Amino acid sequence: MIEPVVGFALLLTAIIAETALAAARSALVNSRPASLQRLVEERRSGSAIAERIAEDSPRLLLSLRIALGIVRLLAIGLAATTYLGFSSGLLGFIITLAAAGAIMSLLEFLAESLAMREPEAWALRLGPVIAFLDAVLSPVVRLMLKLRGEVSANQNGPSHPLVTEEEIMTLVDAGEEGGAIEQDEKEMIYSIFRLDDTLAREVMIPRIDIQALQESTPIPEATDILLKTGYSRAPVYRDSIDNVIGLVYVKDLLKAWSVGDYERPISELMRDAYFVPEAKKVDDLLEEMQDTRFHLAIVVDEYGGTAGLVTIEDIVEEIIGEIRDEYDFSEEASYQQINDGEYIFSGGIDLDDVNKITDADLPKDAGETLGGFIYSELGRVPSSGDKLESGGLELIVDQVVRRRIRRVRVRRLAPGEHNQDGAKDGS
Repeated sequence: MIEPVVGFALLLTAIIAETALAAARSALVNSRPASLQRLVEERRSGSAIAERIAEDSPRLLLSLRIALGIVRLLAIGLAATTYLGFSSGLLGFIITLAAAGAIMSLLEFLAESLAMREPEAWALRLGPVIAFLDAVLSPVVRLMLKLRGEVSANQNGPSHPLVTEEEIMTLVDAGEEGGAIEQDEKEMIYSIFRLDDTLAREVMIPRIDIQALQESTPIPEATDILLKTGYSRAPVYRDSIDNVIGLVYVKDLLKAWSVGDYERPISELMRDAYFVPEAKKVDDLLEEMQDTRFHLAIVVDEYGGTAGLVTIEDIVEEIIGEIRDEYDFSEEASYQQINDGEYIFSGGIDLDDVNKITDADLPKDAGETLGGFIYSELGRVPSSGDKLESGGLELIVDQVVRRRIRRVRVRRLAPGEHNQDGAKDGS
């Protein structure tokens, strides 16, 4: 039988140990991997422990759970033994166990609440305790991990990401609601995650808008064209735009011009072109363009023909929005609102933007742009005045230039208003 004084001392020690373990567990569960990684990068005191926690938190958490279970059993046993040193009554014994359990639960709750306020700081304070317990309980932990079909992250890396894309989106939404993140910052973060679902054909400049040069174009003429358009480089083709053979840079043209080299064709100043398929994912494309130092890529279709071109600026605009420079001021606005429910759109505007502005649901499988959608729905070359209805909108072709839709008048239809004036139903 343990002496009462010794029993009380051991019981108090067990309760303190349980409180510390509860705080350590709470700190481990609530520590953010990004914050721990920042501590590692800043090489603060305890950064080695922070790195260990960030890399192997599931294993360390299991060690803490085992230790907590052992300490709880010891505390209950010590409480029972200490009571029996004073009395042997059953009711008093039950009350003693209940009181000990209540006290331990209360202290555990307080410790967890305290650690939740600054989880990373508490994880560093209690890091040596966590590391010691993990070393002592290592054989038991390894056995339990094997029974669960898991291995240590230190051996084979984490079996799943510490943070999922959906969790990051949830945090971003919460940050915006709490005022920590602005609306435009949220949209940029969302745009970054959308890059892996975006294809080159969705962001490219379409074939019809490409400013390309014939290989035999004289240097003065090519220089004049690029200076007027404001482009720093242009594709060079042989016979047709489907046979792009290289790129010409305006700086190379200006260098030749400065030394009076006017007679040579631009084919002698060409650089290699970079080709990508239409289905290339934009995030992969951006990485490749950074690695290869190409600022422009020719997008080819499934038959090897030229579908369009994409620049790094086009990809960056997918993240931060449209970038307008001194050469963009004369461009036609992408849309203009006439009144409530009526708009005039550029034919080249992205269909997603039309849906967002008008709160409609035009299907993108029929085209990436508004003009492409109308072409697909009509099944022929459109003429000014052509109408169709889709997604609760009436679309009226307002201007066609060289078979290209330049302007479209869009009107939101009232409920029950359909097929007026013989409009084609494209829904």
